[in-house]
Amino acid sequence: QLLGNQDHTKVELEKLKKTHDEQQQKLEERVLSLGKELQEAKGAVGDSRRRLVEQSAALLTSQGQLQEVEAENSRLQLRLKELNEEYRSRLARYIRDVANYMDSKPSSVTGHSKAPAGQAAMKNFVDSMLKDIRASYKSREEQLARAARGYKKRMKDLARKHENLLIAYGLQREQIRSLGSSAMDCGPAELHFSITDPELLTNSSRELNRLREEKAKLEMQLQELQKDLMSVHDPNELFCPRQMDEEGWAEVRKKLQEFTLNTQEGLELERSQLLTRAVVAEEQVSELQGYIDEHLAR
Repeated sequence: QLLGNQDHTKVELEKLKKTHDEQQQKLEERVLSLGKELQEAKGAVGDSRRRLVEQSAALLTSQGQLQEVEAENSRLQLRLKELNEEYRSRLARYIRDVANYMDSKPSSVTGHSKAPAGQAAMKNFVDSMLKDIRASYKSREEQLARAARGYKKRMKDLARKHENLLIAYGLQREQIRSLGSSAMDCGPAELHFSITDPELLTNSSRELNRLREEKAKLEMQLQELQKDLMSVHDPNELFCPRQMDEEGWAEVRKKLQEFTLNTQEGLELERSQLLTRAVVAEEQVSELQGYIDEHLAR
């Protein structure tokens, strides 16, 4: 009976082998398709990163041009204000000269209607008109000054939020470095996104930018050292030295992170104190300006 079932067993084995070969071929085709999709996904990610870099460069260029245009606009506004002041003073002087001329001109009317009290009628009218003009200009200047103070306050708030975002971004980069390998792309350094406008920079912001610049230099040196170590060691014996180097660099990064956080905490405390003093100083300046405008004119 066993010898009689031998042919049947061979047929079953052939069927199983054929089924196994078909499944193996399907699996290989699936692996090839997945590999192709993975390559396409990597290409798409690379294109997205390249487009992001191009857009970042265009954004930086646009920001630089915007700063230049804003500076030119500020210069033109200052020049316009100077010209307006000059025009107003000349116009007031001409009107006074005309008023004095009209008041000093002898009247053609004879008799009792030529009263001495009517000689200064034109001058009084002109003085009243100039007083109204000065009051309207003063009201407009106060309105513009309030708008400028509000704009500066909003810009300072935006700069403070931007600084907080940079701090969070730096902490995230350090966490990625501590969790991943040294070859992982953590994005550009914080210095790449720092504010460079002198009007928005405080003493603490300048100190943070200096620390970020030093940190970026240290990161560049660290990458160069890692590249040198990769080129020196034999690839067959690379695992153990690289593991030791990774531990050493992790310790260095940990110390750098502790130093950065401690320094940043002190600078943030100093910055909050300076902001409080700045708010108090602005209030005092506003009160003094109001006092001067009220009493100096009188």
